[in-house]
Amino acid sequence: MSRLFRKMLIAIVLLFGIMANATAFLSAWLIYDNLKAEFVSKGEAIAKSIALTSLETLLNRDPARLQALIDESLHINGVGYVLVEDSGGDVIAHTFVPAVPKEVFFVARREGRIATHRVHLDGYGDFIQIGAPILEGGGGYVRVGMDMAIIEHNIWAAIIKQEMLMVVLFCLSVFVFYYLIKGISRPLSELTRYAQRLREHDFSAHVTISSHDEIGLLARTMQSMAQELARSITELEGHVAEATTDLHGALAHMRAIMDNLADGLMVTDTRGQITDFNPAFLSLFGVSSQDVKGRKVFDIFPGPTAELAERATGCAGDVLTAEVNLAAGKIGKAVATSIQMDSEGRTHASLCVGAVIVVRDITAEKEVDKMKTEFISTVSHELRTPLTSVLGFAKMIKKKFTQEIVPLVPEDTKTRRTVEQLQSNLDIIVSEGTRLTDLVNDVLDIAKMESGRVEWVMRPLRVGELLEHATAANLSLFKQRGLKLVTDIEPDLPIIEGDRDRLIQVVINLLSNAVKFTEHGVVTVRVVRREKSVQVSVSDTGIGIAKKDLDSIFEKFKQAGDTLKEKPKGTGLGLTICRQIVERHGGRIWAESVEGQGSVFSFTIPVRTVMNERIFAVGQTVDGAVAAPVSIQSEHTNAGRILVVDDEPSVRAYLTQFLAEEGYEVMQAEDGELAVKLAKMWSPDLITMDLMMPGMDGATAIKLLRSDPLTKDIPVIVVSALPVREREDTVADATLIKPFNEQTLLETITSLIHGPGDPSRPCMVLKTNGEKHSSRLFMICTGRVSYMTKDELYAQVESGFAGTIFIPASVSHDADLNRLSRHQEISVVILPD
Repeated sequence: MSRLFRKMLIAIVLLFGIMANATAFLSAWLIYDNLKAEFVSKGEAIAKSIALTSLETLLNRDPARLQALIDESLHINGVGYVLVEDSGGDVIAHTFVPAVPKEVFFVARREGRIATHRVHLDGYGDFIQIGAPILEGGGGYVRVGMDMAIIEHNIWAAIIKQEMLMVVLFCLSVFVFYYLIKGISRPLSELTRYAQRLREHDFSAHVTISSHDEIGLLARTMQSMAQELARSITELEGHVAEATTDLHGALAHMRAIMDNLADGLMVTDTRGQITDFNPAFLSLFGVSSQDVKGRKVFDIFPGPTAELAERATGCAGDVLTAEVNLAAGKIGKAVATSIQMDSEGRTHASLCVGAVIVVRDITAEKEVDKMKTEFISTVSHELRTPLTSVLGFAKMIKKKFTQEIVPLVPEDTKTRRTVEQLQSNLDIIVSEGTRLTDLVNDVLDIAKMESGRVEWVMRPLRVGELLEHATAANLSLFKQRGLKLVTDIEPDLPIIEGDRDRLIQVVINLLSNAVKFTEHGVVTVRVVRREKSVQVSVSDTGIGIAKKDLDSIFEKFKQAGDTLKEKPKGTGLGLTICRQIVERHGGRIWAESVEGQGSVFSFTIPVRTVMNERIFAVGQTVDGAVAAPVSIQSEHTNAGRILVVDDEPSVRAYLTQFLAEEGYEVMQAEDGELAVKLAKMWSPDLITMDLMMPGMDGATAIKLLRSDPLTKDIPVIVVSALPVREREDTVADATLIKPFNEQTLLETITSLIHGPGDPSRPCMVLKTNGEKHSSRLFMICTGRVSYMTKDELYAQVESGFAGTIFIPASVSHDADLNRLSRHQEISVVILPD
């Protein structure tokens, strides 16, 4: 049985079921309605007939005859019972055996007219009762019951016959539909098998359907389509085979190129997973293909190689370079960039799919460069000795000549002219000697930087301070050339970390270059803050630089223009030194220029985002830290470094000003996390710590400081108003209760940082279980320490004691600290146990 036939069979069953039931219901209803009307009509006729016949019987008082009459009526089809009553309601005759059911009389008599009702008699069934009056009720009443069971019997007989007819018709329809559908499903099945063979690329198959109906047309269309597909696929397979051959050839060519490259090549996807490499790469790093294939760069090549790959897979499009360590102690130079592919149907011009890294062994070049650097360094040092003497004696001769000889020369024209000529020659000797000294110094700087022998003094710097020194050094040049110097510094710049003298040297070199190549106009120095750095730009209105020279001007001994035809202006080392210094600080330097319109030289110095690498500015808030010293005149100098930690700005400001006036260098932090980072970075001599702060509280910060070898020995003074038990949990060196006494704070700081000083105020120490406590804080009151019990201590306080009271942390919860703190002359210090 095909699926189509099953579906049609279900449809036929449903259709015939609905039709059969609907027809049977309608037929039953019509038969019931007709039989009921017929029974009512027949019952009325019987009732009227008996009523007319019963009149004479009633008048003659002949019940036997009446009984015979109604018994005779029972032979009429449909009559169930007959009952005759007299005018008084008494039953004269009836057909019930043995007695008349009382339900017959539930239907009231209607005098004067015929009435029809439906009644149910227990033990007899349902009846249609027709009542007819005799002489309009004056002579009596006749009740005739028509049996409803006969109607139901006739209805069911009709329904059964009709259903049997529908079954016969259903079978006949199924038979007809079966042969009709079979004629449709057979060719459809054949078409299905044909389509399956086409799907399997068997275009030699044929279909034998020859009918002229829609199925035959579909079969012929599919055969034609199959033939076209066969031709197209044959042509396509030829093109694919040709393209595959070309692709294999191209891949083999590319693979041969990659495998024969002297440089190492590695390709990664955007996740940093290695997708391709060549043998030279494996050889450079001393790894095997099994170690590299399918692995991530970060898992195999830690350090600069992994960092370079990570930056390149960021798909910024920049060309990145770095020196990397190779196998066998060799050095390589890696160049990386992202791989951009054209993407059709996209708004963007390209799609990033990964990165490519090329590595070259530069060990030999490094050795040659090192030898060259050492040679230059040696020669430069050897040159400086005689040059120092030559320049020194030249200056001495010039001085003596100017001071002692020139005044003695007579005003003779010829002699005066000779003296002036000699004086000019001496000026030239000194000037050229100074120039030669600058050249030697530049060469030495390059040699030191390339050999790594430069000592960098890194410290917090203000960019404005660097510009002040640099512009002051070049001011005479601007006056000589008649140029105007303009500075544009953005306000509230962050403090940078760097070598002050080296960064000043960068700005001086850029300014001197601007003056050299600018005949007239303006030189502008602009400082702005970028996202993570400070940018310094020096722009001029000079001759500009050709586009072809922009990439090479930062190389050693390279200058813009043709140095064979034009006189070089300088050594060609200034910009190289600038690049070395800027890159050493983690920044970058570049030039922009338009010939005839001027040039702009810019460099950036990064602002560290990691707290333990950041240096903060005086009076400037960055991530909650404010650095000092503050510009306050004090008789004390170099007293030490103090880190003030408190979440209240007013408290920090108060402590900063107070300690700065005492000569301390102060830095601030607003929470424990920042305090820990600044302590590691700044290495203060002492820390004042509040306890209750947002984020990391003071107690946690002290524990972290004590657990770190770099900060475990830094003294910590807790300055807090927290309950005693929370202060007791800290491992600080001392605790002062807010509000504290300034003198006590100063004495405590002095004792912890510098050791004992001169005896000052008296001190009392509360005994712990009768035992004396010892602490290095007692150095602030050397020789004047009194140990007392709690009662003795309170007695001294009430008698007017003025000084410092030391209370061990273990018994501080038993002491009335509020009572003690109310005395302005008393300072309370909690001692750690």
